[in-house]
Amino acid sequence: MRVKLEWLNELVDLSGLSLDEIVNKASLYSIEIEGVDRVARGTNLVIGYVKTKEKHPDSDHLNCLTVDVGDEVLDIVCGAPNVEAGQYVIVAKEGAELIGGTIKKSKIRGVPSCGMCCSLAELGVEHKYVEEKFANGIYYFEKALEEGIKVGMEGLKALNFADDILELGITPNRGDLLSMIGVAYEFSASFDRPLKPLTFKLVRDAIKDDEKIDIKIETNGCVGYYGQLIKDAKLNRSPRWLISRLIAFGVRPINLFVDITNYILALFGQPLHAFDFEKIGRHIVIKNASEGDKFTTLDEIERTLKDSDAVITDGKDAKCLGGVMGGLNSEITDSTTSIMLEAAVFDPMTIRRTAARLNLHSESSMRYERGVDINRTKQALDYACFLFKTLGEAKICGEPSFAGIQKIEDKKISLSTYQVNKLLGTNLDLSEVKDIFTKLNFKYDEKENNTLLVYVPNRRPDITIKEDLIEEVARLHGYEKLENTIPMDRSCGKLGVRAINKRKIGKLLTNLGLDEVITYSLVSKEQNCTFTLNHKEGIEDLNLLMPINEERKTLRQGLIPSLLDVMKYNFSRKIDNVSVFEFGNVYYNIEGNHYEDLYLGITMANTFSRTRWKGFNEKVDFFLLKGILEQVFASLDKTAEYVAIDPKCNELHPSRTAVIMVDGKQIGFIGQVHPMFARKNDLDESYVAEINIQSLLDSEKDVHHYVSVPKLPSVERDIAVVVKKDVKAIDLVNAIKKTDKQILSDVIVFDVYEGEKIADDEKSIALKLVFTSNEPLTDEIINAKMKKVIKDLAYRFNAKLRD
Repeated sequence: MRVKLEWLNELVDLSGLSLDEIVNKASLYSIEIEGVDRVARGTNLVIGYVKTKEKHPDSDHLNCLTVDVGDEVLDIVCGAPNVEAGQYVIVAKEGAELIGGTIKKSKIRGVPSCGMCCSLAELGVEHKYVEEKFANGIYYFEKALEEGIKVGMEGLKALNFADDILELGITPNRGDLLSMIGVAYEFSASFDRPLKPLTFKLVRDAIKDDEKIDIKIETNGCVGYYGQLIKDAKLNRSPRWLISRLIAFGVRPINLFVDITNYILALFGQPLHAFDFEKIGRHIVIKNASEGDKFTTLDEIERTLKDSDAVITDGKDAKCLGGVMGGLNSEITDSTTSIMLEAAVFDPMTIRRTAARLNLHSESSMRYERGVDINRTKQALDYACFLFKTLGEAKICGEPSFAGIQKIEDKKISLSTYQVNKLLGTNLDLSEVKDIFTKLNFKYDEKENNTLLVYVPNRRPDITIKEDLIEEVARLHGYEKLENTIPMDRSCGKLGVRAINKRKIGKLLTNLGLDEVITYSLVSKEQNCTFTLNHKEGIEDLNLLMPINEERKTLRQGLIPSLLDVMKYNFSRKIDNVSVFEFGNVYYNIEGNHYEDLYLGITMANTFSRTRWKGFNEKVDFFLLKGILEQVFASLDKTAEYVAIDPKCNELHPSRTAVIMVDGKQIGFIGQVHPMFARKNDLDESYVAEINIQSLLDSEKDVHHYVSVPKLPSVERDIAVVVKKDVKAIDLVNAIKKTDKQILSDVIVFDVYEGEKIADDEKSIALKLVFTSNEPLTDEIINAKMKKVIKDLAYRFNAKLRD
């Protein structure tokens, strides 16, 4: 919401307050001021009168002007195609500071030039606000004398652009601040300054019986509806004060009729809509559309309507999509002579559904969605009629017709000083609380026991309970005046087991050299059907009803598709070495029940550098990623097993992929992205892993007791055993570890061989056994342990020592 201070000062007395005072106090007591701006900028700008114009002697497009600026007559060379003698223009004198630089005396092709005639763009006015006839030339005042424009006036003041504009950060609950009058009420309370009421006198004209408008409401989507007939309005040029205020508000001036309705929107927060009376007629019916009806809106797009949409009709055909956009079949044209002016209030939910479904968001729909005050609608309509009559010389035909609710009674909320002080920790007396409600323009009745019955006006829909009133008391009393108190609950907050473990894993992975990323929870349907090893049975797509776009409409069931998008993004920007991880929620449903789990996803490609300062790099492969996962599981005191996948996954390499088992349950997978999938998606050789880490994070780590460092060196023995090809190396390792838990400290696989001197259905696995003890380890002890290991392997796996 953009607020022009000059305009605001007509509604509430802010005299004597500096800009800094307004910004600081408003931000503290009322609404955040997000910025201060101006429509136009420049120094040493004055109004000049072009006395003469002659062609430049050495140019086809330049003109030599003499311009009276009040205290002197300047020679100015100007290249604007629309400059003429007799115009009142804006002149930047020598030394003027403009957006494009400083104006200096100069010679242009040998002719002296002592200033510049300015266009609005050179003053910083956005192009969209500049009328077409001034878009490629200088700006001149068409009705200078009528508007009181005089030679020597300050240029920005003549344009009505000399004041500041406040950019308010409106929160969704404060729809009342989407109007200048609403902001005036707010600033009146915050600065304890009196309001200045609007003063206007509207004299209505007579109306014929056959011109009276008949209005019927046949839908819950419309609260109240006014219809006013206006005849013989002239499409005069909008006055300068109106144009400048609309531009400051952020609305492009179009013509007088549209400008008046936009002005009322900005002033009252009340949307208006003008129909061509000849096209809509005098029988107005507001009802729900029929399912599947076709309707062409003012943007010339045909819309398909639903029976939840409110439409304005002539009794038969839709003429307007209520509260959202008018229809092409009832728009105002240059030949329009009679106008039916609508001032209505629609149900917020109805407007929100329609605007969101059709993606038709406007200043009007935004206000209807937040709630428009029906108690002020008639005043807004009357003021609009006053402007049509005074600026457009129109006839206002009788009183407006009306249907629906004309007034909503104030909400009554009982509040005591005890309740205020108990919640805020203050010691306010009744007079202080009453003073705050007086500032807010809330009426109240004083009851017993320091209690007030407060009447909350309909313009404040955000206040519904006594706690809302207490919040008003707190902010106007001053948050900075509230005493600091220690919470009575002495329990000390701390992280839970899950949060501690999650942070530990994140720190571990970043220390190893991976980068953490955060991706969208929404993906496309196609992405959601890839890398489905972790997906639960019975999963159905969980889609948004109104997605931002087609690529972000389905709640993800896994992290890998999003992480591969991150890799693809980096590859396309010549960043080839990518190692990233993400903690993220995934979503699924089983038999109609919705679930949400925390997953850990990792993707890696090309070169991985753990110690960049040493320049030590490793090529990413299956075992590198597996080693990183092993460290993750070790940090959680878990041991994982890796089992070949069945059935295969189309997006993963069939022989370089495994499912991950922890405590006998499948929790994830690890593997290489299938080369065909990688080529199709412009990926290099990539490796991925995804685990459901939620249950692992909830387990507390066992307490580890200190074990002294052995005083004697370890003893290592190597063996190579021949087993059948279907025997897994991990099974051999686990079996060996079970044979001795006293001095056998580690078992390492260091070679797997198939080929010459080994049968076709067999393979050789070489293992290193490490023995550690605080007592001397003799050959006799070690040999006994080795014999036991070999005997156990022969019994379990029919293993034999390799020759």
